[in-house]
Amino acid sequence: MSNSDKLFARKYTCPICKTPFTSMAVRSSASYVVEKESDLHTIYRGLSPLHYSIIVCSSCSYAASSNTFNDDLPDKVSKQLAGALLKLKADNSPNFNEERNVDTALISMQMGIRTAQLKKVPPAELAGLLLGAAWISREIGNEELEHTYMREALTNYIEAYKNGSDSIGNLSDVQAVYLIGELNLRLGNYNEAVNWFNQAIFHKNIKKYPQIEKQARDQWALARENFHGYTPESPVTAEISTKNIIVENKENAEFIDSNPKKKKRRPLMQMPIHLYSDQIDWITGLVNSGYTATRCLVTREEIVRALLDAVMETLDDNLPAHFSSEEELKQLFIEGFTR
Repeated sequence: MSNSDKLFARKYTCPICKTPFTSMAVRSSASYVVEKESDLHTIYRGLSPLHYSIIVCSSCSYAASSNTFNDDLPDKVSKQLAGALLKLKADNSPNFNEERNVDTALISMQMGIRTAQLKKVPPAELAGLLLGAAWISREIGNEELEHTYMREALTNYIEAYKNGSDSIGNLSDVQAVYLIGELNLRLGNYNEAVNWFNQAIFHKNIKKYPQIEKQARDQWALARENFHGYTPESPVTAEISTKNIIVENKENAEFIDSNPKKKKRRPLMQMPIHLYSDQIDWITGLVNSGYTATRCLVTREEIVRALLDAVMETLDDNLPAHFSSEEELKQLFIEGFTR
């Protein structure tokens, strides 16, 4: 099948100048996914739908995504856009209404970004366009331009997330938190990446997105290894939920006791621990408060181990014995701490 057979024409009417025209789109039967990268970029064999996702008016150069191009605009906005686009229109613009190469695709995305900025679209919508430009810049091999667009996309995704919503553009809040972490990782902001991946892993809805959960854990580990302020270790283990914490198995892990000059080498062993939901919430709150204050991440497993060490050092050999329930043991612990 030739490329021309893989494309079909869609009809559009420009909401600014009312000019009717056609623009090409990739047939779904001709879209072959080769790979999905960790920042959600999809690599296709042959034609990429991303390259045709921005529709450009052949008359006035108004540009928007195929999903929103035909949306009506307020008269005031249309008039302002018409004037601005007329001043910005280039004499040597390529023909966007036929088969596009990667360079033409990037120009169309840049025009979509320009139009979106003139329209003052919400940060989430602008972020998606900027990320698309970053992806195409990567396909071209222009790393500097890719990172420029990626930084702008990151800024807008964070702003959109702070505005509060269950969805950000076409992303759920879980996907958005993960993506913010991934963009930070790719830009070398390893500390921030660890924090955002951590938020994704602990998100209440993460189990609805098993692939995102796996990627968040993998990228969490990668970010932590690259951040010089951390000692590399494995991320939160695979079985964490609102009911379980599993301590990871690692030989000869190194910890520091109350004497800063003395180090103990203590083997870590694996043991499932079933906790109440309010206990999980409390531990998670401690993780977040510690990170907010110091910008260093102490994981939930590390907090549980710190609590146990504190109990062991406080009670030493004075172990409680006369208890027959969890509640009775709790009271004995409290008495032991207050002596």
